[in-house]
Amino acid sequence: MPLYEYRDGGLVAVPRLNPGPDLYESEIEQLAWDDLEAFTGETLFPVARQARIFGGGIPDILALDEAGRVVVIEIKRDIDRAQLAQCLEYAGWARLTSLDEIASLYKRTDQGLEHQGVEAFFRDWQDFTETTTPITINPQPRLFLIAREFEGRTRSALDFLKENSLPVIVIPVTIYQDRSGRRIIDIESETETLLHATSTPTPNPQPVTVNGRRVTVSDLIEAGLLEPDEDVEWVRPRLGEHYTARIQADGSFLLPDQSVYQSPSVAAIRAANLVSADGWFAWRVIRLGGTRLDELRRQYVAQSLKKADTEMSPDQVAS
Repeated sequence: MPLYEYRDGGLVAVPRLNPGPDLYESEIEQLAWDDLEAFTGETLFPVARQARIFGGGIPDILALDEAGRVVVIEIKRDIDRAQLAQCLEYAGWARLTSLDEIASLYKRTDQGLEHQGVEAFFRDWQDFTETTTPITINPQPRLFLIAREFEGRTRSALDFLKENSLPVIVIPVTIYQDRSGRRIIDIESETETLLHATSTPTPNPQPVTVNGRRVTVSDLIEAGLLEPDEDVEWVRPRLGEHYTARIQADGSFLLPDQSVYQSPSVAAIRAANLVSADGWFAWRVIRLGGTRLDELRRQYVAQSLKKADTEMSPDQVAS
């Protein structure tokens, strides 16, 4: 889909950038590693980049979801059949791996602090899952493929895998660059239907979307569910920790140190200096007596569903 900028009373096309494979893969991989939620639509526990796994192979990104499923994320400018086969081999490894092996691969650096090794993994994994006993590996891995384009027969093979309920998620990503050198990343969503938000992990979690577009904090403000300059807090009684933030009019989060983050999860991660956190479930709205952002998100989805139903014609309802 063409991308335009509204300038001087008219539309100016923003050219699509066509970087080489190395540039595309290194830049998008770094962006995905820094903010997995922006690409996948869910909060994941990042394990490692470019880790050498048992039996050979180096997946681009390894992560875990809240249910203990291994998430393999591969970033390629263009994915052909050979690369798809390699990705499926990584998924095969993920079915057989153990929590101890995943722990041995753990390596991250956040805000200048290194998190690596088995001890750091189990500490951070327990923080992420908020459990005292580590959740073990679920032998149902998931595969995310991020690419600019998918070769025709490869796309057909991916459709076949998804039709047979295999956990493969395709995320087309396009880079645009305007005349000033500013880059815009278009991350497409696979999901084209209204989905209810859920407070518990599902077998194949999907981003919370309305008409194929992920629900954002800005949507909640526009719908009147949140006010501009809304104060939120995150209380972690087990650890005796308390964090605050202010949601600004544009939906960004302002922390007490004056740093600003667009994502509720990134704001939570930076506030608590964690490896990963789900900001939609962490932050509570003080004005509303501690209502979670996720609860407001579910209200927004319910309102959108109700609105869509009322706008349907009688013939559409009958069909």
